[in-house]
Amino acid sequence: MIELKNITKEFSTPRGKLTVLKDFNLKIEAGTFLGLEGRSGAGKSTLLSIIAGLQKPDAGQVFLGQPQVNILTLNDKELSTFRNKNIGFISQEQSFLENLSVLDNVRLPAYLVNKEKAQKDSEEITERALTLLEALEIAGLAKSFPRELSGGENHRLLIARALMNNPDYILADEPTDSVDAEQTQAIIKIFRRLADEGKTILLASHDKNALKLCDISMTVPAPGR
Repeated sequence: MIELKNITKEFSTPRGKLTVLKDFNLKIEAGTFLGLEGRSGAGKSTLLSIIAGLQKPDAGQVFLGQPQVNILTLNDKELSTFRNKNIGFISQEQSFLENLSVLDNVRLPAYLVNKEKAQKDSEEITERALTLLEALEIAGLAKSFPRELSGGENHRLLIARALMNNPDYILADEPTDSVDAEQTQAIIKIFRRLADEGKTILLASHDKNALKLCDISMTVPAPGR
């Protein structure tokens, strides 16, 4: 479950304070595939970042899990551990470790959670990483490096990496950007299957076709200045 209570977030701009979210409330049951739509600047990306614990709201509370955990009460180490274990975040920014291969970039989250266990289960982790790459049709690029991939291929690499630790919550910010219609269908089908398995999916997108495949969709309002 994800529950947001009275979330407010403001940013300072040269033209004054910009309110992106104001007293925003949301409750999502486990296994829900929710689509978030809204114009650019409406706060979709900010909302996902707050749920992931990557940004802090100016006011409000963020609860995840059952029993619920208020992630705003966790210290940096606790939050990092919680996020690595439970949240798969797919951002619009394609940030990778350029000195690592595609396969190693996907394997990396498993080592961030528990290095000793990951070293012990290295073969199993590699198998899971390859399975994810195959599902996203980039298994043939496992030995390549991110800089050698196209924009669409890098986007699919982001998705594979986000799914590596089998997270309960998958937060996807424009995950079908830079991919064609066929690849969009394949990506959404993966999310659909994960939601059917009990994962909670939040998909922020401008893609109407992708949003149609969600269980429900909602518009994130933009309060403005």
